[in-house]
Amino acid sequence: MSEENNNKLEEQDLENPTLEKEEQVSEELKDQEEAEISPEDLIEKLNEEITDLKDQRLRAIAELENFRKRAEKDQSDALKYGISNFAKEIINIRDNIERAQSSISDEAKNNEAIKSVIEGIDLIAQSVVSTFEKIGIKKIDSLNEKFDHNLHQAMMEIENDELDPGTIVQELIPGYTLHDRLLRPAMVGVSKKSKKNEDNADKSSPEESESKVFRAFSSN
Repeated sequence: MSEENNNKLEEQDLENPTLEKEEQVSEELKDQEEAEISPEDLIEKLNEEITDLKDQRLRAIAELENFRKRAEKDQSDALKYGISNFAKEIINIRDNIERAQSSISDEAKNNEAIKSVIEGIDLIAQSVVSTFEKIGIKKIDSLNEKFDHNLHQAMMEIENDELDPGTIVQELIPGYTLHDRLLRPAMVGVSKKSKKNEDNADKSSPEESESKVFRAFSSN
């Protein structure tokens, strides 16, 4: 084969990629023309995309708002309850002060030599109470209240027929809350019926027992 023929073949080989590319572009244009949608369909598709974007925006705003609220609550809780350990130490100090005050006899209170010491203890006690109020520590009301397992811890039962069973009749150690959280439950004694009244209750007729059960159920 002559050198001239070889050159022609090489030129044809070089031109082939260009022809193939042109054919590919032509096919893509043809496919694109076939895939064209009507204006109505295009508008509907755009509206769907807009609606989807709006939903995504609303969800993002809601998640951001929830995050902000959680952050604010965490910060508030940290400020309110971050002193729990310190508060527990303070109530122990108040316990010791109250024990010291209760141990002072009437004779000692009238003794001029230690009267200033007693007054100093009273001032410290008042200062502790003022601090309690400032940081949100509150003493739990217990005496003559119904026993509440969320606030009280029963240490003993005391017979008392004048009060409903479960009424707190004695406070052994006071309890405290920090804002709405329990710092220490109150250690208390609760009332119960005397043995005599318990026996009388056991001897009541079946009709009376059934009536009591019905009344208790109805009250709930």
